[in-house]
Amino acid sequence: MSPSHPQSCPEAWHQVQATFTVHPPVTLQQLHTLRSRIKLDTPFDAAVWATALCSFFGCRRLGETTVPSAASFDPVLHCTRGAECKFSSIPSGPTSLSIHLPWTKTTRSDGFTVVLTARNDVLCPVAAFLNHLHVNFGAPADASLFAYKNSEGCWSHMLKKDFLSSVTSIWNDSGSPQISGHCFRIGGAVSLLLSGVAPEVVAATGGWTSMAFLLYWRRMEDIISINTSSAYSYSQIDQLSSTMTSFRSSIDSAH
Repeated sequence: MSPSHPQSCPEAWHQVQATFTVHPPVTLQQLHTLRSRIKLDTPFDAAVWATALCSFFGCRRLGETTVPSAASFDPVLHCTRGAECKFSSIPSGPTSLSIHLPWTKTTRSDGFTVVLTARNDVLCPVAAFLNHLHVNFGAPADASLFAYKNSEGCWSHMLKKDFLSSVTSIWNDSGSPQISGHCFRIGGAVSLLLSGVAPEVVAATGGWTSMAFLLYWRRMEDIISINTSSAYSYSQIDQLSSTMTSFRSSIDSAH
């Protein structure tokens, strides 16, 4: 993953493209761009912002935070406003928010509890979620978690296609490459690792086992290196590589 081996990256990229298309991870830079272009006091934008940050810092798939279509909404599968949400804090520590998802791709009906930690900047997922609840106050308990009041005064689900259309229209204007829903999950993992969060904690955040996270990273690392070079410095990419190499060694030694 080190930029000192540039010849291996294009080859790896074409090998991966032969089996599936991987879009670049969402970056902090893109989130700052998004924040500068939306209005947090409007229902749709407030919901988009909360969806973006909760998906990113929670390392979630958009299929777990958005709804495929209005007709396919199912409270058994999709998180609702009546979901169990808990705020907690420790002395001299940041506030955290936990949200229970009823279903995920890997845990199925066992669901998963997403834990989001407050940040002291504009990219705080806890603040974004609270703003969404405030702007979209009064949503029924059986509405989807990021439902918003539409222009007709009715409640609408945050559909995946509407969410992606909103953020990509902004990012495309700024010259960012095309993204997919999965880009939030891997982008969040990259950001957390670069901020010094231990790989084990990042794995737990995204609902991976340590081994699953390592295997996932092996599949993605060349894609990450290629597509984050404009958003992160070489020293940060090297730091990421070193962190995951150490993590890989710890996993190998444990087995």
